Amino acid sequence: VRVNMTNMSMGIHPMHMHGHFFRVGNVLKETVIVPPHMGRRTFEFTADNPGDWFFHCHNLYHMESGMARVFNYR
Repeated sequence: VRVNMTNMSMGIHPMHMHGHFFRVGNVLKETVIVPPHMGRRTFEFTADNPGDWFFHCHNLYHMESGMARVFNYR
């Protein structure tokens, strides 16, 4: 699965996905920094761990404001 993100805010967003490591370029990570001011990041992961997986910004106040989703696949 490939995820493309664009940060339209002025703040940095460390995005984290539970249950998976993902590839950013040639590096495996569990958190990726999406830079501010139209910064872009793409990551890829293998959907080999079915279920509901929390994906959120690691800045607590961003997560509490709704910057969180659930990846769901079976």
